[in-house]
Amino acid sequence: MTLASIPYLANNAGPDWLPAAAAQGRQFAYWGQLALLFVAAVLLIAGVSSITSGGYSIGAYAIIAALVNLLLYAMMPSTVFAPLDQGRFREASDRLLIWGVLGLLFGVLGGLVLLAAYVKLQDVFQPQYQQYPPGQYYEQPLYQQPQYQPAPPPYQPPARTDEVVPAKVEEAEPEPVPAPEPPRKAEMTKCRNCGVQYPSFMRNCPNCGAPRS
Repeated sequence: MTLASIPYLANNAGPDWLPAAAAQGRQFAYWGQLALLFVAAVLLIAGVSSITSGGYSIGAYAIIAALVNLLLYAMMPSTVFAPLDQGRFREASDRLLIWGVLGLLFGVLGGLVLLAAYVKLQDVFQPQYQQYPPGQYYEQPLYQQPQYQPAPPPYQPPARTDEVVPAKVEEAEPEPVPAPEPPRKAEMTKCRNCGVQYPSFMRNCPNCGAPRS
């Protein structure tokens, strides 16, 4: 009878695309499943022997522990190996932690191997860093001070050659103002009545009112 013919026993190898950490965790989980089956068989035999020899309490505990290990063994394919092979690493990690604690309480050996598988699987969740061969290191480029270019001169528009320069207008000299003519002396006429002289253009004497003759 080969291991592959044992019921509920998972396949030893997983998909080729699994990361290295996931493949190692799956390998430890496979060994843990075998440990659960082995511990269950040992506990079952020990329990039956204890009951037949009169140790009922020890025998009952051994049989219960054997049943727990058998239950964990049967649940491993659907709760751990199937999520691992489908890329659901977080789900498989949580199940390994729970089954590992139960296996530690009810058989020690199976629980220890499952917890080791849980620890191996945690490397999948770590950020991947670039690996350098031994003796080589990453050389950081030297800092180069930036070279600043001088500011360009301000823009000056080219001088226009077709601009019309206004001609200088010579101010005309003011024309001389003619001197006022002296007032002409009016021609006078002497009144024959009162003897007063008055301008000839008047028809009557301004003093006595006598008409000019």
